[in-house]
Amino acid sequence: MNVMYSSANFYVVEFPGCAGIELVDKTTGRGGFLEGAVESKFRAHMANLASEDPEPSTKSVDEFLTHYDALLNNPVSLQ
Repeated sequence: MNVMYSSANFYVVEFPGCAGIELVDKTTGRGGFLEGAVESKFRAHMANLASEDPEPSTKSVDEFLTHYDALLNNPVSLQ
């Protein structure tokens, strides 16, 4: 498991050997696994954010991640 991004609002993780990314909205307790074309587009947009600003603000990254809210259908539970 490789943590790509973590803030007070979001958590983004990639799993070696899996072609996908898990995105968790900490404020709503919902998450989703992005794969295929969505995952490729997500990676491209994250790379674009980093190329525009080598150290983007948490606010700008979190704002970008809110665009994926509709895909976060799975409730997250801690045990």
